[in-house]
This record gives sequence, C-alpha cells and structure tokens, in this order.
Amino acid sequence: MNRQLQNKNFRTVNSYTAVTVLAILIILSISGDVFGSEVLDSICAVVDNEIILESEVIYGVNGMLLEQQLRYPTPEQQQQLRDQVLKAYITQKILLARAEEETLFVEDRLIDRELDRKYESMVQQIGSEQKLAEYFGRPLSQIKRDLRKGVEDAMLIERVKQGQLASLFVRRQDVVDFYNKNVDDLPMLPEQVELSHILITAKVSPESRKAAEDRCNMIYTLLTEGHDFDSIAYVHSDGPSAKDESKQFGGGGRLGWTERNDLVPEYEEIAYQLDPLEISEIIESRYGLHIIRLLDRKGEKISTQHILVQMEPSKDDWNHAFDLTQDFRSQIESDEASFEELAQTHSDDTQSAGKGGKLEPVVAGELTSEFQDAIASLDQGETSVPFETVFGWHLIRLDDRLPERRLSLSDDWQLIEQYATMMKRETIFMEWVESLKKDHYIWPAGL
Repeated sequence: MNRQLQNKNFRTVNSYTAVTVLAILIILSISGDVFGSEVLDSICAVVDNEIILESEVIYGVNGMLLEQQLRYPTPEQQQQLRDQVLKAYITQKILLARAEEETLFVEDRLIDRELDRKYESMVQQIGSEQKLAEYFGRPLSQIKRDLRKGVEDAMLIERVKQGQLASLFVRRQDVVDFYNKNVDDLPMLPEQVELSHILITAKVSPESRKAAEDRCNMIYTLLTEGHDFDSIAYVHSDGPSAKDESKQFGGGGRLGWTERNDLVPEYEEIAYQLDPLEISEIIESRYGLHIIRLLDRKGEKISTQHILVQMEPSKDDWNHAFDLTQDFRSQIESDEASFEELAQTHSDDTQSAGKGGKLEPVVAGELTSEFQDAIASLDQGETSVPFETVFGWHLIRLDDRLPERRLSLSDDWQLIEQYATMMKRETIFMEWVESLKKDHYIWPAGL
C-alpha cells in the first residue's frame, strides 16, 4: 500500500480542522511575507494571558500557502486560511496549557532529531539553504531557533492527543458507514504497476578493501606520531562531520553528545571503553573503517570525534556488477533461468529476493526517474535492460499495469479503515478541545 496515498487528506481545505492546520503550521511556522514586507502588528486574539499577533497569523497563512503551493490566492481563500490559522493558534494555546497541567515534556534529543528532519524537509522543498534564508528573510540560525520551538510544541500537543485518544478504535460497521458516506470524496487510487526486481550491488573487491586498510593504517600512524586529530580528520576523513561547514559540532569529525543506541553498535562498543582523549585502534562498521577519539563522558552520554575511511567499490567493481546483471538478463531472455530463480539466488534486494524479486504494487508516478525510464517501453512480462542507480545495477520486469480506479471495501479495506480512524480521531479530539474552551478566557468571544 502506498504511503503517500495513505497520508493524503481527502478533504478540501475548507474542512481542515484546527489540529490539521496546526500540524502543517509546525512544519512551516515561519515564513517570508507574501503580503508585503511591512506589517502593522496588532493583537488578533487573547487566550488567558497569551496573545496572538497579526504577524503570527500572517506568517501562518504564508506557511499554509507554501504547503498548498498556492501562489496567487483569491481574497476569499486568504480569508478562509486566516480564519483556520487563527483557530489553530487558539487550539495550540489551549493544548499547550493542558500539556503544562499534565506536566508533559519531550526529551531534547527527540526534539533535535525531529528538528533536523523538518529542517531538511524545508530545505528540500525550497531548494537550498540559501533560498530558505532568502524566502524567510532571516538567518538560518534564527530559522532553526524559531522552528525548534514549533517542533517542541507540536510534540507536546501530540502527547496530549495520544493520551486522550489512547483507547479509541473503529468498529467494522464504522468503516462501512464511513465509506458509504464519503465514497465520492475519497481519492482515486492512481495507476499502479506490479514489478519484479533484481539488484546487484558493486561489492568491494579484496583489492579495494586492501587500499582502504592501507590508507587507514597510514592515518593511524600519523596520529600515533602526535599529529593533530582535527587537522588529520579535515584532510583525510571521508565522513561529513570532518569538515562540517555548518560547524554544528565544531568539525574535525565531532559527532556531538550521543547516548547508547544513537550510533552503530561497533562504534559504541569501542567508544564507551575509551578514556577521555584516548584514541581507539581501527574498527570496522557498515560505513567503513573508523578511528575514534573520546572527547568527554557524562554518565551514559559520550562526546566523540572520528576519522572515517570508506571502503568504496572501485570502477572495476562496478563494471563487474554490470557484467553480472547483463549475464542474468541474457539467461532470462534465453530461458536458461527464470527471473524468480535468479532473484532468489543473486539479488541483493533482501526484501524482495525471497519472493522471487516480487515488489508490492507502487504508484507509477512515484517511481524514481531511473525506474520510470526503465519500464516506459516495456510490455507486460518483459525485462528491462540493466540500469544503474546509486544502489547498484538493476533489472526490472513489468508484471502488470493497474489502471486508476476508485477505492473499494473489498480491495482497499485497510486504507479505508485508516481514513475512517483518522476522521473519527479528529472529530472526537476537536469535540474535546471545544469542551476545554469553557475553562479558558478567549477574546474575541466565539472563536
């Protein structure tokens, strides 16, 4: 089942609840001024001792416009979004007050992880960090600070919501009734394709491994001779933290403070055994060869830096993978072996190999460009020529094309059940939020 389709909201923007709008605003809670650079600030609403400013609402509307990719909204659309955003902020104040009453909190490391994920999502959506700063009209450091507060608030609100809805479930009849009532508003299931897949990765040859080991031994010798770890890391390490242009942790291979299970097991096993400023011997993980230096330790938290030497396949290794893939296609075309047999025996795609290479149906438009190009001219049952991605060399067989269709209870029960559950959760939760309003001073009345 397609994740994007699962998450797609089938309602129109006019039917967004305050919580739905708030979830979107958390991702884009700061924004450039679509309506002009000068805003005469004023108080839009008051919740107890908290005020909501006109500038906050405008920023929220801009965030919604960006999320919906609506560049030229009509006055009516702007007003609808403004009403929704204002109600969402009032809901936010009430729910944060509830979180404080229940003494809920979120650990800093969880906030930081979610902040990094959302920040990267924003950068990808805008195009680059420079464009992000230009769009918001603020330094990146300020954008992150503002976004962090929004992320923390969102996670607190989600904990309030989960606590209120922990025992909620939908019955079978609820799903049937929901489907019958909303069948015309549910999204169409887009065209899907059924594929089988063989992946041949470029394996690190013994020669490539030895070259990496020799290089790492040379680096280790420099360190034992007293050379500066930071300088050696900057020049020789393959890890992104070695240069770290953002200076988030200081560069030099520094990874910041981490706890157990934050890093790969092989790394942690050695790092926790080191004394402060001690340098480890060479260790290996799935990322390559590491030399670790323990900077400091506070209880079960450690601060480390490392030098990474990646063991990457050489050009010859990639050529060998291509030759294998080409040979497998020839065997399939000449009926010397079946696609299923070769996938089970040789494919490096571990999730599909055991099923003879069979993949779950996927929306055709959501395939990567390489996969779309590979199957564009294939008829049912045909196998593609080998094509390359960052993962290795691929063979794809087109098993079937499934045309766009409406959702049905018989074929799409799980997806419809998710929609029904989502609707019931939001309805019950918003009824509860409305019941909380009587315990708060809200101005203007009626919001």
